[in-house]
Amino acid sequence: MGDNSWIMWMIIPFMFFMFAGRGGRGSCAGRSRRRHSRKSEEIARLKQELEGSQAQINALKSRLEAVETIVTDEEAELRREFYKLQNG
Repeated sequence: MGDNSWIMWMIIPFMFFMFAGRGGRGSCAGRSRRRHSRKSEEIARLKQELEGSQAQINALKSRLEAVETIVTDEEAELRREFYKLQNG
């Protein structure tokens, strides 16, 4: 699973409660469709939130890589990295 394993720990319980809530209840088709619609909206919202979080993680990774380069590389590489950060 890698670096994103914490995401699964958040999604799995959500999925469990989502499916556990269905058991044993009789419902008419209209209520079932509304529930399905709400669940679909919630899933879409969670996917969008996940994409936003992933974008933030990627931005932080690139910034961390730049900092690591600054800390560990020679002076010439340091100047190049500052140039990239200022112009990129």
